[in-house]
Amino acid sequence: MLPLQTPRTLGSLAGLAEARLKERLGLLGWSPEAESPPLALTGPADTEIKALAAVDEAGPGVLTFAVSADFLNRAREASAAAVIVPPGLIEAGREAPPALLFPEPRLIFAVLLDILGAYRRPRPTAGEAIFIERGSVILGRETMVAAGACIGRGVKIGDRTVVGPGAVLEDGVEIGRDCLIHPRAVLRWGVRVGHGCQIHSGAVIGEDGFGYSQCPDPLSGRLIHYKNEHLGGVVLEDDVEVGANACIDRGLVADTVIGRGSKIDNLVQIGHNCRLGRDCLVVSQVGVGGHSQIGDRVFLLGQAGLGPGVTVGQDAVLSAQSGLGSGRLPAGRRLWSGTPAKAHEENYRLQALGASQLPKARKFFQLLKKSLTFDELRSAFLAPEPGKKDFSEDKK
Repeated sequence: MLPLQTPRTLGSLAGLAEARLKERLGLLGWSPEAESPPLALTGPADTEIKALAAVDEAGPGVLTFAVSADFLNRAREASAAAVIVPPGLIEAGREAPPALLFPEPRLIFAVLLDILGAYRRPRPTAGEAIFIERGSVILGRETMVAAGACIGRGVKIGDRTVVGPGAVLEDGVEIGRDCLIHPRAVLRWGVRVGHGCQIHSGAVIGEDGFGYSQCPDPLSGRLIHYKNEHLGGVVLEDDVEVGANACIDRGLVADTVIGRGSKIDNLVQIGHNCRLGRDCLVVSQVGVGGHSQIGDRVFLLGQAGLGPGVTVGQDAVLSAQSGLGSGRLPAGRRLWSGTPAKAHEENYRLQALGASQLPKARKFFQLLKKSLTFDELRSAFLAPEPGKKDFSEDKK
């Protein structure tokens, strides 16, 4: 949830969003002759908005967005103050909350995040030193910050934590006690790290998520990709280890969370708004799409891939190079393999069956095209291949 510094009316937010959308689309190459899609308001324009949030965090005073009837019903149940919806989603005659009508609700939500979340972004100062604002930094007992590390404003570092040379801790980063931040690791603004964590060289925690809202340009035929500003954070709970050159993206509004005791290998990508459970193992080159939910004690082995919004139940093991583009894997200590992932025993049987039977099936259909009678087909199919011994005579 993104609380607003000052509550605003729904009407004023509609005006801000419409003006910024036109401005940004122009900068992104939108045809000057084309009109931007219309943004309409239904319900009281003076509805007070105190925060922005996805539908899962919606509540009184909150503006959220809905892309389906299910999301709209969840917004109603949460008593959201207002909702951004496609024009045809609100049924005529049915009670609905005040709304902004737009073909791509997520796009307007992204525009408002861009405008109203600006106060949360740090403003770099030219000529900043290693401690950008030393008086605002809190260092614990026996904390060591090595030469060349860059510490932003309002950073808090716990007892006995070591920050290596060249590491970057941007504004508002919080690190617990007994942590080790290796050289050249980067913790972007607002990242929170628990106790006993280790972040290896080159890791980037809290970079923007990879999210864009699409807006077709009817005149040029282009598809404009409007960046979704990610203003959530990343939370690493206690005893988490992040390998070299791994990347964990910040959430859109809510936080990306890595559960206590989980270990992430080198070169892993974890997308925005993911929740990784406790005591998980994520091996090198794994990719996890945004908004995925991964239970406790899950193992994701090398080069496994999960699409956006996938759910993996606790204790599951996804084998190397396996993948799941959508859907869910149930809980339970079981090995899953293949793409799309199946129970390993089933996947192994299918592979073995394919290796032994597919060549025979191919031969059968090739002969079927050439044979005039069933007896001719049978004789040709059962005939031994050249160079292979016919064991049928030995059985007589």
